[in-house]
Amino acid sequence: MYGLTGKELRFALVVSSAHFTQHVYYRVLPPLIPVLAVALQYPLWQLGLLISLYSIGMGLAQAPLGVLSDRMDRRFLLPTGLTLTGAAYVLFAAAPTLGAPLPALTAFGYLFEGGYLVMSLAMVVVGVGLAVVHPTGYPMITDNVDAGSKGKVLGVFGASSKLGDAAAPTAVAVLILLLAWEQIILLFGVAGVVYGLMLAVVLRSDEFETRPAGKRGVDDADGVADPDDDADSTGNGADLGDDTDSIDDVGSDGDGPDRAGTAADGDRRTYLYPMTAVYLYFVTSGLSTRALNTFLPAFLVAVYAYSYSVDAIGVHVGAESVANVFFALLLVSGAVMQLVLGGATDAYDSRVVLLGCMAVGTVGMVLLALVPLHPLLLAVVIVALGTGLYGVNPARDALISDLSPPEREGRTFGYVFTAVTLTGAPMPALIGYLLETLGMRQGFLLLAIGPILAGICVALLYSERVYAPHPAADATGDAAD
Repeated sequence: MYGLTGKELRFALVVSSAHFTQHVYYRVLPPLIPVLAVALQYPLWQLGLLISLYSIGMGLAQAPLGVLSDRMDRRFLLPTGLTLTGAAYVLFAAAPTLGAPLPALTAFGYLFEGGYLVMSLAMVVVGVGLAVVHPTGYPMITDNVDAGSKGKVLGVFGASSKLGDAAAPTAVAVLILLLAWEQIILLFGVAGVVYGLMLAVVLRSDEFETRPAGKRGVDDADGVADPDDDADSTGNGADLGDDTDSIDDVGSDGDGPDRAGTAADGDRRTYLYPMTAVYLYFVTSGLSTRALNTFLPAFLVAVYAYSYSVDAIGVHVGAESVANVFFALLLVSGAVMQLVLGGATDAYDSRVVLLGCMAVGTVGMVLLALVPLHPLLLAVVIVALGTGLYGVNPARDALISDLSPPEREGRTFGYVFTAVTLTGAPMPALIGYLLETLGMRQGFLLLAIGPILAGICVALLYSERVYAPHPAADATGDAAD
């Protein structure tokens, strides 16, 4: 099915379920902010600060978790992180009760009562728990999927994130009709704990490879090295160089020659320069994606204000609801296109796929900003934006994987996502100021420069001054063609 073996398909479903769960828990709190503002009488900036806290917690935790992912069995890391996230939401639901006896804190002239402090702690823990998915998930894909099918699995993995993004607000919209906010968050928290425990059971089987590349030479039961255990049955990772030392010998703790560091010292084009270009790609493309994530509904309400009435049955669908339908279309189209572009990533150079997506995203942003669009044409443009800016993940992630030494892939993803998360944290506020100053259309037009700059960053990887494949990768043909 889908060009995958039965084992690969089962693995894709398991690891993608973790990515889906991660993104569900990203989106639990924002749909509840209007309810929390009324119920708790917290100002909106304090509620927004709660979201910033889990973003900061996640950003700070990803790099250390990336190092851990390259040093210890990921079957322990991944379920633990998601179970911890569920437990943190249980804590959040109980925060008003647990925080009532605590003294209030005054900082910078603002009062933070005890319940809010407990919520703040819970959200930092949520961020730390969610941070485990990327540094463990991507290397596990490399280790469990044949190189020729890796793009497809990355497509499923990426699509699951967008489905999770859409699932959380949809579920909250239904549950809020039936339950109080504490009960909704408690329900999500308990579900997270149950899922984490079930995932731990699944990964404890021997069906999937969860150990880092450098840790497979020692049998866990008797400590005896298995000469065949370092071979990567998928044709990934270890094939980048048969003479690669175990991770304990490559400088993971600073006392041995680090393959990535040695390559960087000798020729920075094999790792440092291309990874810098990838980081700049993330930052520049994020100008558009963060604008859409945060302000697309507001843009559509302000610029188009489409609403519909069915007089025969007395139903009126307001502009805000219509805008959120278009927003959902953006996320769903991104999820669907990740499945399609995952296959394209297996067939073509990931840089080509990235450049094509950035071109489509640029056209979509310009049309959205400049052209008055009929609802049907607006839907087409939204799908184009979903394709170009949200369907791109399989090619992007395959490129990072190709550039990473196999024994350092976990920490590479951890470092990249840490840097990107922390760099992107202030973007929504800056973009909001830009839109308020220039206006919606002019602001979105200016932000169309994001995918243009991102395309330039990808194009730099064609330059021999920026990127030179590692000699071991050239020998095995694992580098990007």
